[in-house]
Amino acid sequence: MSREFHRLALATSALLACVLAVSAQLSPIGELSAKAAQGDAEAQFQLGMRYRNGDGVPKNYADAFKWLQKASEQGNAKAQSEFGLMHEGGLGTVVNYEEAVKWYRKSAEQGCAWGQNNLGVMYDHGFGVPPAKEEAVRLFRKAAEQGMSMAQRNIGNALVIGRGVKQDYVEAYKWLRLAALQGIPAARDQLRDISIRMTPAEIEEARRRADEFRKSRGEPTRASGSGFFVTEDGFFLTNFHVVRDATRIIIRTDSGNFPAQLIATDKVNDIALLKVEGSFKPLPLAASRDAKLGDAVFTIGFPNIHMQGTSPKLTDGTISSIVGLEDDPRFFQVSVAIQPGNSGGALVNERGNVIGIITLRMTESVAYQKTGALPQAVNFAVKSAYALALLESQPALAARLKRPQTTKRKFADAVKTATDAAALVFAD
Repeated sequence: MSREFHRLALATSALLACVLAVSAQLSPIGELSAKAAQGDAEAQFQLGMRYRNGDGVPKNYADAFKWLQKASEQGNAKAQSEFGLMHEGGLGTVVNYEEAVKWYRKSAEQGCAWGQNNLGVMYDHGFGVPPAKEEAVRLFRKAAEQGMSMAQRNIGNALVIGRGVKQDYVEAYKWLRLAALQGIPAARDQLRDISIRMTPAEIEEARRRADEFRKSRGEPTRASGSGFFVTEDGFFLTNFHVVRDATRIIIRTDSGNFPAQLIATDKVNDIALLKVEGSFKPLPLAASRDAKLGDAVFTIGFPNIHMQGTSPKLTDGTISSIVGLEDDPRFFQVSVAIQPGNSGGALVNERGNVIGIITLRMTESVAYQKTGALPQAVNFAVKSAYALALLESQPALAARLKRPQTTKRKFADAVKTATDAAALVFAD
């Protein structure tokens, strides 16, 4: 692996680390600053992360370095891992692999999964230490067993190719599946690649092992996503990738769990139409052609349910562009914050109408590779025109759709309607 590619992986790891390590509600900046100045190591860590990621303060690597150093010197294991990353990536300082190894080791010795994983990467590629594949695998496994998605992907990759460990597709599939369920795109890609070399029985055993691992940690054993009802009698939209290859689909609402049938798909545009039995509150779909740059939008979804719980979550923003990646006209670019699990949620405008379906976020690794920078609130929704086309392909369904609202609504009212129509999707 080249140094440039490794730093790309570091950038991705840094963003994910921030999400996982400080996903809980952070203290206000003023309160954090006061506590940090008084020597509170956790506040110093959080303030350093704020400065590094530009979260509530201007991005400033020098200040990030200062506060992470203070927290690290007090023994904060998370800060030590991130401080090592600053040295390895040359953020606020010069690149120094040996210093990065020093701080990763301190973090790893305290049992921090990020420190273990990052130290494993150094051993895997011989950065700051002599290459030691077996030691890398040992560290990846320790971090993976704590549930860290990047480490699960790393141990899975090592098992696929037999690097530092005996090749084992079943065990590799287990770890890659666990990483994929946490939203690691590279793990999903590798799962597809190795599945063609495995028997159905081997895949079933690998999935059983993954489910057993998640059960042992009290985590859900199913993939999950978001979606919304479009008719009162139970027609429901989500992303195709949420239910792809599923043998069973469950829609969870406040009224309980409902088995769902897959009715139709648009794989190209990542849309799936489901049907459940019952009576529900639907959302209206409006033509996406009327949406304008800067329009206010929001989504109700169910992100990271193993960390954030299964209650609906609201995030809002604006339409940043009326086209998607590389000017793809099928998508809106939006500043609405999304996480794994938001996929399939409705993108709703101020009138309370659906104008898109949350589909993907800017892949950090791709963005860093192309631009040298991490994306900030760059996410995408497939336009409602493509969902309407799928719905209209079903006989008599279009006549049962709710008519779009024509006037602006109170924000609270629009949110209430969207929340009533939103539901959590589980796919086995």
